[in-house]
Amino acid sequence: MRFDGAASRRSPKRSRPVAEDLAHGARRFVNRSAVVTGAGQGIGRATALRLGAEGAKVLVADKNVAGAERVVAELRATSVEAHAAHHDVSTPEGAGSVLETALEHFQHVDVLVNCVGGSRYGPKLAWEYTVDEIRANIDVNLWTTLWCCWSFLPHMVERGSGAIVNVGSNSPRGTMRFPYAAAKGGVFAITTSLGLETAKLGVRVNAIAPHWTVSGDKLIDRLGRSVEPGASGVSEATAQRHLGNIPMGRAGRAEEQAAAIAFLASDDASFITAQVLSVGGGASV
Repeated sequence: MRFDGAASRRSPKRSRPVAEDLAHGARRFVNRSAVVTGAGQGIGRATALRLGAEGAKVLVADKNVAGAERVVAELRATSVEAHAAHHDVSTPEGAGSVLETALEHFQHVDVLVNCVGGSRYGPKLAWEYTVDEIRANIDVNLWTTLWCCWSFLPHMVERGSGAIVNVGSNSPRGTMRFPYAAAKGGVFAITTSLGLETAKLGVRVNAIAPHWTVSGDKLIDRLGRSVEPGASGVSEATAQRHLGNIPMGRAGRAEEQAAAIAFLASDDASFITAQVLSVGGGASV
């Protein structure tokens, strides 16, 4: 179902910002390489574009081949070195293959952003989810982050340098998304545990916790099905339920999430690790 309503009614009338505009000329990632998973659309795409706008070389990792190739083309059109990787990072083999691809192109990885994820099969009460639906939520939201951190950290620790930013959610303090909330709670645990483990090893690990975020750039939905261009995939009822939990009274934009990710990945956050930053219009995790 297409949704165009509440967020736009509550937002100032303005043209959609692009990564270059929001970067305000910042160049915090010159001579650095970044891997962004789930970068074919949504927050992942906005993050890849933002890091590229700030000077990073970017590996666009996404099973969605069309989405990944679109973002690579967008980055290259602005003279950013960009490559694609089409691996399933919900497995250790897939996550390892993304690392290998990055090293082939860049020789080292400075930044890893784990954007793969999304709530599936909801909203509904916890006991209404089937076993397969629960496992699907855990696979795409927990294992993707865990295996990528597990694969990339030895490389970063050996170099004594690196920043990882995981993408969580405000769902652990929400309802009607039981397996998704459980997985994102696990992402927070991964973040704090690894952040403390690597605090003296030159690597920082942080996370953002987005609330409802819209992008309008999706090619596929969370089940891998093609979607109508510009569709949000959110019903009016679901939108209103989200808005009731956001003090600012509007949906976030993917570019706003990307700005927070870029901050945590940059040297501007050099004394920040093992933290979760809520980017939810006043909502708190």
